[in-house]
Amino acid sequence: MKKIFEILLCILLLIQPGNPATGQQTKARPKVGLTLSGGGALGMAHIGVLKVLEEAGLRPDYITGVSMGSIVGGMYSLGYSADSLYKIIKVMNWNLILSNNIEENKVIFAEKEHFDNSIISLPLTSRKVSLPSGLINGQQIENIFSYYTWPAAGINDFSKLPIPFMCLAVDLLTGKKVELRSGYLPDAMRASSAVPTIFTPIKIDSALLVDGGVIRNYAADEVRKMGADIVIGSYTGYKIKSEDELKSLPNIIQQIVFLRSHEDYQEQKKITDLLIEPKVRDFSSTVFYNVDTLVERGYKAASPYREYFRKLADSLDILGPQKPLENILDRQTWSFDKVEINGNVLYADYQIGGVLGIAPGDIVNKKTIHDKIELLYGKTWFEKVKYRIASRNDSLILIIDCLERPKSMLYSGVHYDNTIKAGIIFRLTSKDLLSKKSFIDFDSYIAQFYRFNLTMVQFIDRNERFGLSTVFHADNTNLPMFRIRNERGSAFYRNNFARLAISKYLGLNHLMDLTLSLQNTSLSPDYIASDYLKKFSYNFLSGGYSYRINTIDTKNFPNKGLIFRISVNTSKLLSGKIKTDSYNKTYTSEFPGDFLFNRSYSFAGEMRRFFSPGRKLTLTTGWDALFTYTRDSLTSPHNYYFAGGEESVLGSSIPLTGFHSGEIAVDMFAGLRFDADYELSKDIHLSLITNVAIAREPGISDKLSILGGYGLGLGYMSIIGPLKIGFMHGFSSSQRYYGAFKGFISIGFNF
Repeated sequence: MKKIFEILLCILLLIQPGNPATGQQTKARPKVGLTLSGGGALGMAHIGVLKVLEEAGLRPDYITGVSMGSIVGGMYSLGYSADSLYKIIKVMNWNLILSNNIEENKVIFAEKEHFDNSIISLPLTSRKVSLPSGLINGQQIENIFSYYTWPAAGINDFSKLPIPFMCLAVDLLTGKKVELRSGYLPDAMRASSAVPTIFTPIKIDSALLVDGGVIRNYAADEVRKMGADIVIGSYTGYKIKSEDELKSLPNIIQQIVFLRSHEDYQEQKKITDLLIEPKVRDFSSTVFYNVDTLVERGYKAASPYREYFRKLADSLDILGPQKPLENILDRQTWSFDKVEINGNVLYADYQIGGVLGIAPGDIVNKKTIHDKIELLYGKTWFEKVKYRIASRNDSLILIIDCLERPKSMLYSGVHYDNTIKAGIIFRLTSKDLLSKKSFIDFDSYIAQFYRFNLTMVQFIDRNERFGLSTVFHADNTNLPMFRIRNERGSAFYRNNFARLAISKYLGLNHLMDLTLSLQNTSLSPDYIASDYLKKFSYNFLSGGYSYRINTIDTKNFPNKGLIFRISVNTSKLLSGKIKTDSYNKTYTSEFPGDFLFNRSYSFAGEMRRFFSPGRKLTLTTGWDALFTYTRDSLTSPHNYYFAGGEESVLGSSIPLTGFHSGEIAVDMFAGLRFDADYELSKDIHLSLITNVAIAREPGISDKLSILGGYGLGLGYMSIIGPLKIGFMHGFSSSQRYYGAFKGFISIGFNF
C-alpha cells in the first residue's frame, strides 16, 4: 500500500500547475504486477478479486501464478474477463475433470460395460503389477486446458501473451523451484497445479514437475523480476493451524507439508504492496462446487480497495497510456504443417491417425481436436493421450503424446445385493495375446451365486469395427418364487452357454450382433417337491439378431443419454432331462415326454431415456417389451423371462419395481417406466421409481396380469461404487406370495 501512495504522490507533483513536466508524456509508466497464490478450489476466489480490478479500470501488466493461481492467471493472461472465467468454472463438470475418465458415450461399445466399473485397475507388465504415481493422470484437465487456451496455441513465449505470464513448479528430481516462462501453456498450468500423490507428475524436457506450492505458493519476487513496480497479490493458500487444531493426524501432516511454503509466503508478503486475503478458510480446498460463494468472498475481500485501484489506474494513465490488450480469443482455427505421434509402440501411426483424422494443411478448430482426443482415449488404448502445439523452424506442429496401456489389465471390485449376495469381482483383459487385433476378456463374480464370462474377439478390419467372437458363460442365481408343475417355491437357476457372434460396431454407441448359441439351463427346487423332483434341465440351440444403443454419459446415476435394445431370437430344444429321487431320464424329439420340441420365436426390447431439466434433477422414461411364440409344456421353458427387481441380474431379466428380482416368470410383457433422480448434495441422490405393466404368466392362465410398483431410494456414489438402499411397494391383479412392501439394497460396482 505504501508503494501505491508513493506513486500517487509523484503523479500529483508532476501535474501541479507550472511544472515543466505537465502535459508531457512520461516515459516510465510504472508497471503493475498481479500474483495469484495456490489453494486448490479456494483459488476460485481470485476471480472475485479480478472482477473488482476490472470495475476499477486497473489491468495488470504482468501476472504470476501458482497451482490454482496459475490456472486463473494463465487464462486471464489470454484476455478472458473475470465474468468469462466465472462462467467457465461454473459450468465445468468437476467430477469428470478431476478424474481419468470421460463420458461413457465417448467410449467404444466393447468397453462400455466395464468402463469406470472397478475399485482397482492395474496394468500387468512382465508378469508384474504396476502401481500408479498418482490418483489422477490429468487426462481430462489437460484436454480442458488445451481447449480454453486454444487461441494462444501458436505462442510459446509466455511474455508474448496479451498479458505477460509465468508460473511456478517444482522439479522432483532436483527439489528445486522451476520458473515456467515458455513452452506449451496448458502443460505449464498442469505442472504448476500437479498436487503430489493426487495428480501424477508431468515431464517437461528433463524435469519431472509437480505443484510449485510445495516450495513457493505465492510468486511475488518473480513478478517483480518480470518488471513490476507495484505488486498486488491475492492469497488463498495454507494458513498455519493453531495448537488446538493440531490434534488430528491429517492436520499434523498438512502442517508439516506446508510449513516451508508458509514460511516463504511470510517473506513474499514483504515485497507485496497490496495484499488481499479472501476469507475462505471455512471451505475445503478439495471441494469445487462452491463456485458462487468463493468468487463472492474474493470480490468482498477486494471491494474495500476499489477506490485505491481506481485512483491508481487514473494516475497511471496520466503518466502514459497502457498498451492496448491484444484480442487473440477470436482465433478459432489453426492449420498445422506437420502431425507427429509420440510414445506409441503397440498401436501404429496409421491406427491413431485414422481415429484422429487430421492431416497437415487441414483447418482445425478447438472442438474438433478436443473431441478427437476424447475419441482416441475412448478406444481404451491409452492410459493417457494428449495433444500439444509447438513452433519449430517457422512451422506449426501438432504433437500427439501417447502413454499406452499395457496389453493386459487387472480390475477388481466388490458387490452385494439382495439377489446374488456378497461377492468379489475380478476382471482380466488382454490384447493381441492369441493374434494381432485379438481381445480376451475374462469376468468373474465369485460368490455363492456366481458369474463367469470369457469373451474372445478377433477383429478382422483395419479400424476394429467388425469382429468375430466366442463367448463362454456360466451363472447361478436363486429365483425367489417359481412355479414347477403344480408347486411353487424358490429355485436355483443355472445357465451355461457357448456363443458364436458376428459383431458390427456402428460408431461408438451402436452395436449390431448376429449370434448362434448352444445353451444348457437347469432349475432345482429349493424345497421337497411332492414328486421328489430334484432338477430338470434342457439343452437348446438358438440364433438371434440384436441391435443396441448406449449413449449415457455415466454408468451410475446418469444425467443424459439413451439405452436401447431390441432382439429377435429363434430356438430349438435339443433335449431335456428330469431328475428325481428315483430316476434320471433324458428326453428328445423322438421321446418328448413332458417337453415340447417345436421351434420357438421371441422378440424382446427395452428403452431408457435420461434427460435433465435442471442441474440436479434427472428424469427417466422407458419401456420394456417381450413376446414369445410357441411355449413349452413345462412351466419353465428356455425362452421365458423373469421380471422383478431394480436392475437386471440375469440375461433374461426385466426390471420391475415392487417385486423381488426374478419373482415373476413371463412370456409376454409390456411395461412403462418413469423415474426421477435428485442430487441432494454432491454424490448423494434421492430417487423415485415407478412402473406399470401387463404380462402373461405361464402356468397360471392366459389372462393378462396387471403389475406395477413404486419405490423411494437413496443413493451415494462412493469409492467402492454406487450404494443404493430403499423400499418399494408392488401391486398385482394376481395373488402374490410375498408382501407388497419390500426393501432393496445394492453396494458396489456391477459385473
